[in-house]
Amino acid sequence: SIFPLALALPFPPPQPSKTLPTSASPAMAPPHTSGPQQRRLLQAAADGDLRLFKSIASALDGGKGRVKEAVEAVRNCGAGALHTAAGRGRTPMCAYLVEELGVDVNAADDKGATPLTYALRWRAVDTVRYLFDHGADAEKPGEQGFTPLHVAAGAGLCEMIEVLLSKGADVNCFSYRGTLLHSAIIGKQVAAVKLLLDHHADCNKPVSLHYTPLIAALHARSLKCVKLLIEAGADAKGVPPLTPLVVAANDGLTDFYEPLLRAGADPDVRDDGGQLPIEIAARNNRRKDVEILFPVTSHIPYVRDWSVDGILAYVKSVPKEEDDPLYKMGPAYLKLEGTKAYKRKDYVSAINFYSMAIKLNPGDVTLHSNKSLCWINLGEGDKALEDAEFCRMIRPDWPKACYRQGAAQMLLKNYEKACEAFQDGLKLDPTNVEIENALRVRFREPEVRQCDMKQASMDVLLLAYSGVVAVRPVKCPTHSAQDPICGSVDECVQECGDEGYHFGMCSHCKCFCFNCSSSLDAKPAPGALSP
Repeated sequence: SIFPLALALPFPPPQPSKTLPTSASPAMAPPHTSGPQQRRLLQAAADGDLRLFKSIASALDGGKGRVKEAVEAVRNCGAGALHTAAGRGRTPMCAYLVEELGVDVNAADDKGATPLTYALRWRAVDTVRYLFDHGADAEKPGEQGFTPLHVAAGAGLCEMIEVLLSKGADVNCFSYRGTLLHSAIIGKQVAAVKLLLDHHADCNKPVSLHYTPLIAALHARSLKCVKLLIEAGADAKGVPPLTPLVVAANDGLTDFYEPLLRAGADPDVRDDGGQLPIEIAARNNRRKDVEILFPVTSHIPYVRDWSVDGILAYVKSVPKEEDDPLYKMGPAYLKLEGTKAYKRKDYVSAINFYSMAIKLNPGDVTLHSNKSLCWINLGEGDKALEDAEFCRMIRPDWPKACYRQGAAQMLLKNYEKACEAFQDGLKLDPTNVEIENALRVRFREPEVRQCDMKQASMDVLLLAYSGVVAVRPVKCPTHSAQDPICGSVDECVQECGDEGYHFGMCSHCKCFCFNCSSSLDAKPAPGALSP
């Protein structure tokens, strides 16, 4: 599976410090304040010295009557006074900043961490309660895709999780890193897994088509988590070709076969290379695994000697994939050959080259991006989405990953999810023509034409107002200079008809419609980019 690499990120426990946090402390980034007064302000916030803090803040304001702005201007790598106070559990200081000054309770530092995240890492229960009660968003993702809830789950902060869930936080909170269960499992936080399951967390919700919490638990080699998930109703059969038994066979998880088989895992489902779990175990020369799987596996016709020894002998007689001369060429060569195959539209060969390169260099997201593009051109939305989501998990700030994800969702006719992915991409790169074109394509799909036109037009309006789409003023054939105002966006859409489904801003009435911008060229569909 491609996902364990993306999810296996550490959750280091916080280390208390008596001074203003530095790079060694999780409470704040290295100091980059502009002067001693600013540093003293943050130190006062860290110490919870409200009297000193007010005095310094007043001095920084200089009598302008804009204390809030003066305080918010003092930041260390994006972390302000509220981050610092929350990161030390200084609840009264937080109350002053939030209630009296009106500091944004969800302000993010340069890595996307909010004051709530700082408080969670410090295990400051009272501060967590206070921030959450005053509007802190426990589901706001940071730079790496982790929400404060994910941080708590991954670090096994059960008391923090309990507080947030008791106050209405979503136990199935989802980000590109997966669910809270995924984070707790990857962090091997068994107590947190049990707590989340006790709060009815969805034990079958995947990151992509295959990567369920059960698959994550297998990759984490946590038998306790596997048993907890199965007890909670996890699907042991899984989704081919990456089934739980396939993962167990690949990873040599001998002790995991029994609970999986008892829960209904199917030993006769093959992996994406066409091999059964028993063949995978034999290929890895794990005799005990073969002995466990043999009684429950159906007879394989091409294995003449149907016995444990016969299976082991057969697998040894088959040439290994690693013996292929191409593997000795290295990932760079394989990537180049994949690109050559793509350019001649031999997408199947390109996928094979990229797949071999990935086995040698699994962390190269460009390989997954190129493979996703090949699947898109073959019309395989599910497979394209899996590689695209891996790219977003590894590099959430990469616009091309958003584009690949959106294009895959378009193939699957998940138009709303496609639009969300394209919007995310444009927020990262507002000048990206391919993504902007893809948004237009969304409104030209036949299935979308049958949707509620009011909702479609409002989507365009919201995109334009949010600055996501650079809408061009164009001449509207429906309206004249003598009649500069139209009644609504709906009327404009109804009057202009439905041919073409371009959209733009009417230069007279400033409304949006799909055909007013008929001068805009029709753009290529998603998937037209080269690797």
